[in-house]
Amino acid sequence: MRLILLWGLGLGLVTVVIDVIAGEAARSINDSDLAAGVYLVDQLIGFVLYGWVGYRVARIVRELRQGLEAAVLAGVIAGTLGIVYNLVRPAQEFGNTDAVELLAWNIVAAASAGSVGAWLATMRRPEAPSR
Repeated sequence: MRLILLWGLGLGLVTVVIDVIAGEAARSINDSDLAAGVYLVDQLIGFVLYGWVGYRVARIVRELRQGLEAAVLAGVIAGTLGIVYNLVRPAQEFGNTDAVELLAWNIVAAASAGSVGAWLATMRRPEAPSR
């Protein structure tokens, strides 16, 4: 349990920091295509981090479920603090529907990437034949 909390909270906070950096960078860009590219890279980094936390925890405890739980916790932390960021520094109007969408998106992204990472960590690999 402690491992799940440690990794989930840690990677959730790292994801929030990267999201804030991407949000602030996109604010200063006038080109909408370049701003969309910044958001795309931010999403890809988030997927990689969620998958990595799922992989690391599942690899350590050798159980898929705990790796997935750590990834989803990271997504909940990132989504919740992302809502706070958007309430403090809104780039556009940010309502209740937007808040629910942001939280849900982070949870779904974390669950999907974390499940792949945890699955990869717990796959049984055939042993090499001895000579």
